[in-house]
Amino acid sequence: MDVPELTVVDEDGRVRARLAIAADGTLSLDLADPGGTARARVAVGRDGAPRIELRGPDGVPRVVLGAALDGGSGLDVWDEEGRHRLAVGDRPGGPSGLMVWDGAGGLRALLALGPGNDRDVSLEFWDRDGAYRAGLGMWTEPTDPADSSGIAALELADAEGQNRARVGERPDGSTTLDFWDPDGTYRAGVGEWATGAAGLALFDAEGRPHTEMGTSSPPSRPSR
Repeated sequence: MDVPELTVVDEDGRVRARLAIAADGTLSLDLADPGGTARARVAVGRDGAPRIELRGPDGVPRVVLGAALDGGSGLDVWDEEGRHRLAVGDRPGGPSGLMVWDGAGGLRALLALGPGNDRDVSLEFWDRDGAYRAGLGMWTEPTDPADSSGIAALELADAEGQNRARVGERPDGSTTLDFWDPDGTYRAGVGEWATGAAGLALFDAEGRPHTEMGTSSPPSRPSR
């Protein structure tokens, strides 16, 4: 059985556009350059999912815009080597926002909302080795994932991905500058507490209070 097809040719007899239904049921419109290479495609899959592709001179997709049946939608960009470099999307169960990858395929930056208790909204960065290094945004306090107020802060991590410093506002309203050691033990904090007091607190390697200075004792150590 022949596959239905409609073509448009230029004055030199070259096919410049083709509207067809593939054997798998996909309906697509391909637009070609003067050399006959398909450079753009608009398609609707057999499952009903729409998709738009913009292709390079080699006919390989470089930009893809689509909507999935699971409710997700997105715009994806590949470089000339076929490496995924940029995505903007809304994915069920995942973050909604912008993600950037390097040439080696590593996620390097993210501007996102959600998902769920993982974050509220944040700008995050990873190094070339895949370690999380910095973030600016609002996160949910791990000890109380139901707390929607979250933590508004800038946080910095070491090459192992261990959080080492944070400046910002805690869920209780305290504004602090906090430090952890490489083992994840909270070692120092200075700030203005939710009680209205202000102070400096130092802790030893076991996490025990070592020195306190200020108008009153600081609140409990942060868990993040």
